[in-house]
Amino acid sequence: MSAINNYLRTISQGTQNSKMDEKLSLRFLLNDSRSCVYLLWALLVTAGFVATHYFQREEINPLWFGLSILGLGYMFKIMPLKVHQMRRIFVSWFVPIVFGMVISVLAFRVAVLSEVIPYLGVFWLVVMAVGYAWNGAVDQPAKWYYVAAGLNILAAILCYYVNAFTMQQYLVAAIVSAWSMLYLWILRT
Repeated sequence: MSAINNYLRTISQGTQNSKMDEKLSLRFLLNDSRSCVYLLWALLVTAGFVATHYFQREEINPLWFGLSILGLGYMFKIMPLKVHQMRRIFVSWFVPIVFGMVISVLAFRVAVLSEVIPYLGVFWLVVMAVGYAWNGAVDQPAKWYYVAAGLNILAAILCYYVNAFTMQQYLVAAIVSAWSMLYLWILRT
């Protein structure tokens, strides 16, 4: 914990805005509702993708359903959805996650979608990229989200075209997803 505080203090040195110093404190990062959403999703997607790496079968979908309910439920609980902006942010994640879940289930049940099965990690990197880009479009400044979207697309391309990455696509997705959320946790908050 003290190493993180020292790192955050180093980042904030030279900042003349005391509000910026406050935002970079670990206490703020663990108590701010936006920060907690990023941190929770970092933990959830990492756990989900690592589990999927070791258990790449249809039966993993209920785990993802539960993780999605936890993450979206927490967002629903803490976001003031009566505020138009907050509703837009929530929808920017709700729609891609539900779409992704539906395709993930149907891939095992509909013959035409079965070709997606070996690339579900790639598919989810693209789904996450859509969520980041959409979130950026509705929540300014967008650059933080667009960087995360770009990283997810780059990882998806590597996992699709480079066999070594394809074989490890869920671990790549775990690392990229965790990094993207932690990046937002520290820099966007």
